[in-house]
Amino acid sequence: MESTGPSADPAWEPDRLGEDFECATLPLPGGERATLIAFRGERAADGPAAGRTVLYLHGWSDYFFHDHVARYWAEQGAAFYAVDLRAYGRSLDLEDPEVRPGYIADLADYDAELEAALAIIASEHPKERLILCGHSTGGLVAALWAGRNPGRVAALVLNSPWLEFQLDSSTRKLITPWLTWRSRRAEQAPFKVRFPHNYARSVLFSRGRLPYDLALKPPESFPVYPAWLRAVFAGHEAVEKGLTISVPILVLMSTQSLRERSYSSAMNAADIVLDVDVIARRAPSLGRTVMIERVPGALHDVFLSDRPAQRSAFDRITRFLRGYMQR
Repeated sequence: MESTGPSADPAWEPDRLGEDFECATLPLPGGERATLIAFRGERAADGPAAGRTVLYLHGWSDYFFHDHVARYWAEQGAAFYAVDLRAYGRSLDLEDPEVRPGYIADLADYDAELEAALAIIASEHPKERLILCGHSTGGLVAALWAGRNPGRVAALVLNSPWLEFQLDSSTRKLITPWLTWRSRRAEQAPFKVRFPHNYARSVLFSRGRLPYDLALKPPESFPVYPAWLRAVFAGHEAVEKGLTISVPILVLMSTQSLRERSYSSAMNAADIVLDVDVIARRAPSLGRTVMIERVPGALHDVFLSDRPAQRSAFDRITRFLRGYMQR
């Protein structure tokens, strides 16, 4: 696996996920930091992902806590890593009064943590090619990075990637000039919005418990800054123009979305964050070989769905790996 980032000799520490996991701080420019998480449990000697490494990018107002996803990839033969991006999860200093959780003004700035992570991964697995995975906003970041860095990944596996504004591209284009003006006028002032707790309730129903720390993944979401949303919209525009990624891409999503304010049981088997039909229409703009898999009963984070939907998602990844990686 090739990395153009700086070499690194990380100080690994035990991770909050348990004995099979370690984490290391990734120092970034400007005194910021990200966190690399590594799965150190048993890895299958063969399998459709043997000889590959996986790097997973979380979504907005999120962090990596999916130990079952790490174990799945290890069972397929891959070495698994994940990144908590700057101002997210393990990298978030909740005691800093000046911190802006999840804030970034340009998604390309995440190249710093990706390069730092890839330098470490390449030092541990120098001959293994990379499968880059991402959820929601992390899926957008992963796709944009792969588009700017041809030849550096073997495949992309995207979990409900935020490829386009959920209302539609025309609304995004209408809003963008106002966002630019608002960002310049009041960069430090987030929008006064509060999201209902419906997604947390649907995860609780599907999993039987909330498998994450509410301080790091608050039900009401992080504050939404205009400059951050403008950065996401810029990413959407790039995807709309076409990324021409040459490697195989798997896009997982639910079969349906729901957009309601009040909680209902139907939310336990649907994406209530993004519009999956919009994702499906935009996904072919990613590259030459795009497989779209609609998973019945899946939530926005497909891997937090109930067991049948989760198994179906994993089965679809395995089928993708056997079709495109074992050649």
